[in-house]
Amino acid sequence: MRQRASSRAAHGRQAFGSAADSAFAIGRAALSGVPERLQATSLLTDNAHCVRTETSVPQEEPGFQRARLRDRLKKAREGAGLKQREVAEQLDWSPSKVIRIEAGTVGVSVTDVRVLAEHYGITDRAQVKVLTDMARAARRPPWWDQYRPWVNQDFETYLGYESSASIIRNFEPNFVPGLLQTEEYMRVVLNRLNLGGEKTEQLVQLRLERQDRLIQTDGPKSFFILDEAVIRRTVGSPETMHKQFEKLLTVNEMPTVTVYTVPFSAGIYPRFGSPYALFEFPEDEDEMVVYLENPDGSAILSEKALGRTSQRRPTDYLDIFWEVEREVATGVTREFLFGQE
Repeated sequence: MRQRASSRAAHGRQAFGSAADSAFAIGRAALSGVPERLQATSLLTDNAHCVRTETSVPQEEPGFQRARLRDRLKKAREGAGLKQREVAEQLDWSPSKVIRIEAGTVGVSVTDVRVLAEHYGITDRAQVKVLTDMARAARRPPWWDQYRPWVNQDFETYLGYESSASIIRNFEPNFVPGLLQTEEYMRVVLNRLNLGGEKTEQLVQLRLERQDRLIQTDGPKSFFILDEAVIRRTVGSPETMHKQFEKLLTVNEMPTVTVYTVPFSAGIYPRFGSPYALFEFPEDEDEMVVYLENPDGSAILSEKALGRTSQRRPTDYLDIFWEVEREVATGVTREFLFGQE
């Protein structure tokens, strides 16, 4: 029986990037996953407020660390019964400084983190160390730093979520997901976008490095659902497709990767025409992020940023993914890929 991942909160919308970044949107690296309940992190209560009990900082990307630190500091302030304006007055800071720190638009120094922790009544040394370690981690360059000239800020946000996720779920109706593509397949796709030789080469190398980091036996749980159109559409030569099919079968044997297909005979099913990717995170069971590709553009929706609005949220897309997985998807097989060879 499937377990629904534990409670989540909130949602935020963000444009995903320029048309040039459709090089990534086509065959997105995202994945999908068998429903699993993430382990909850215990809470340490101190008077009226609480912070999560942890002794170390997980190896997440700087942008994600910044978001986690922002969330912890905001919760600690609210737990202490203080408003942003009051904190600014009491610390002799400008109100905009507190606002920017909690919005994640600026980095926060280790010194400022210690000041805020003391002001909010966080006295446990281990907890203060977690917060200061987060501040340090948030300032280091991300692994994709060398590729920054070739991607926009929105795609950097995507990379941060992808690199930090413990579960990645992806539905793709048109192309093999980027994390599963052979180099030959991805070159055919990227060359069709007419990005220029140098940018194409950089994007190929970035995608290959993403594969090296994520498609591993110790990588995130990765689940892909591919419409049959992905299989029947020829990208490049028959030999290119043959090698691509072999790669799908190979990665499907890994303990962390599962590839499903939806045959044409399934007919119409939920969200059958639009790619989407879902990310869950190891130390934050209340957060889930979905990346959507729609005819009118792309968006990243965050469960936490959503709040209590009535807008469709990431957990709704998780339910859709599970429904497709349960009702119409089947495991990828050699017979399905190659037919009657």
